[in-house]
Amino acid sequence: MVVVSTPDMESAYRIFSVMNDRRLDLSHADILKAEIIGAIDGEEQQETYGRRWEAVEDNLGREAFEELFAHIRMIHVKQKMRGTILKEIRRFVEPATQPTAFVEEQLEPYADALKTIKSAGYQSTQGAETINMYLGWLNRVDNVDWIPPAILALAQHESDSRWLGRFFQQLERLAAGLLVMRAGINDRLERYSKLLSALQNGQDVLAPPSDLYLTDEERAKIVKGLDGDLYEMTKVRAYVLLRLDHALSGGGAVYDYPIITIEHVLPQTPPNGSKWFEWFPDEKERTGWVHRIGNLVLLSRKKNGEAQNFEFDTKKEKYFKSDKGISPFVLTTQVLVETEWTPVRLKARQEALVAKLKEVWSL
Repeated sequence: MVVVSTPDMESAYRIFSVMNDRRLDLSHADILKAEIIGAIDGEEQQETYGRRWEAVEDNLGREAFEELFAHIRMIHVKQKMRGTILKEIRRFVEPATQPTAFVEEQLEPYADALKTIKSAGYQSTQGAETINMYLGWLNRVDNVDWIPPAILALAQHESDSRWLGRFFQQLERLAAGLLVMRAGINDRLERYSKLLSALQNGQDVLAPPSDLYLTDEERAKIVKGLDGDLYEMTKVRAYVLLRLDHALSGGGAVYDYPIITIEHVLPQTPPNGSKWFEWFPDEKERTGWVHRIGNLVLLSRKKNGEAQNFEFDTKKEKYFKSDKGISPFVLTTQVLVETEWTPVRLKARQEALVAKLKEVWSL
């Protein structure tokens, strides 16, 4: 027997995780389980709730189960983390004070909601397809800050598919809008915190003007971003183009390709003497169009540095078509039918695509 003395529980668990002979790091979920289940009176009750805890973890998977506690913390705290997840769960959630209630009223329903969110697997006799479509898009957003209000909304309105359909439509619109505006983490957390408070207070978040809706100023800022140099917004461009392509396809497109890349039609650096200089003789005008949405297409293949500077006809035939001869993306097939790529044609395409996005997100 080795006796180790530590100044506090944090240090004790840290040492235990290092010495753990399972060769699997002790997680904060493991520590919380010991504290919460250990706080339940009676061995039989502890065994019962221990099994319920393990069932939740098995259903979610270890990684998502770990993530769940960060979302539970956010639902309670509604601000950026200032300490460790363990310290903040203990201080603000206090699960060990009412351990059985925590398992029944938070751990299990919130875990079920997170499972539904991550799998886009909501089930209902009506409206499930729409809800899962929006969940699928939300899962493509480059942050998880939207998940706590999504969990809370699902837990509160699980059986009301009509309400959830409207909620997730607006949540995807909000998350996409914040993405296009390149809102920082503090701005995102502040917005979602207000939405969490409204949900917890029983406010009608579907009634404007709630924090679920974009303001007039925000909508104008989003439109400006969409009409600008989208390609240079690295964390934004793929989401916007896929969302746009989906809308142009009538909502039937599925994007499960192993590789999806973004390509310029008008090259960034056309070769000397090419047709591109005839169509775009003004350098300022040419460079002003290169990175805008009207000049971008999607490909289901790796980029080819040599192909990027092809002439328009060659690019269409050898690069923009798929192995089966037809591109799986509407954005790309639209370009394939064009005979020339001039400023006039590009301007018309730009206006049409931005107008479609304004329609998609009610901008």
